[in-house]
Amino acid sequence: MSNGNAYTREICQVPNAGLPPDFIKQLPEQFTEGRILHNARNQIRVYDFAGTEINVKKFCIPPIVNRILYSLGWRTPKAKTTFLNAQEILKRGFQTPRPFGYIIERSKGLINFSYFASEQVQGVATLRQNHTHIEPMIDALAEYTARLHRAGLMHRDYTPGNILYQEQDGKFDFMLVDINRFRIQQTPIGLWRSISNLMQPFENDEHLKMFVKAYAKYRKINQTLATFHVLFLRHMRNAYDSVKRALKKLPGAYILLNKPLGKED
Repeated sequence: MSNGNAYTREICQVPNAGLPPDFIKQLPEQFTEGRILHNARNQIRVYDFAGTEINVKKFCIPPIVNRILYSLGWRTPKAKTTFLNAQEILKRGFQTPRPFGYIIERSKGLINFSYFASEQVQGVATLRQNHTHIEPMIDALAEYTARLHRAGLMHRDYTPGNILYQEQDGKFDFMLVDINRFRIQQTPIGLWRSISNLMQPFENDEHLKMFVKAYAKYRKINQTLATFHVLFLRHMRNAYDSVKRALKKLPGAYILLNKPLGKED
């Protein structure tokens, strides 16, 4: 579909979601009307429609190599991937904000900005915000993560900011966000792949050890071996990140490190 300004757009909006029929279609023109929730490489704005808050994430123009891969159809654009992943996660009985739709812009055949719309969830916190009941929460998250992996689901960016939770009467319910990097398969995630996915939820090493040991308990695997493996991977990842930060300071590094082409129009 063309908008008359040298752009083509792929538009998907869930029917009967309670939104205006052209809500997704009009996002590029009306995006700045929302309240800013997050403003970095990608931007998130929140809109209030008839008492319902809607979360819209605007994905920046991808780095040049990825832009070509997306444009040729060798990779699925992030907005569409997030939408499809959300549908599958909900289908398998786990929680993520309800998806409303997406729009992908292309200019002269190359992918440009893309947008993903979902519900704005209220009354939840991220793992970074937890200061009380840490041990019960860690155990509950370990049990949840084990169930997630057994269901063939694995968040590939399983960080504190992407895991939301609610606590009520000592019970914890979890919800996943930022789900464009997500592994979905029809069989359980393999044990070693699962264990390698555990190094990010907690920044504190002692909390991480508690989490891995509890996870190993629920997966019935060796706790000592699992903990050693995860901590080793974490330290290797920290070393890699240090090298990457140093490389970013080199002239021309933005090309080598695939810096996005832009955030805004």
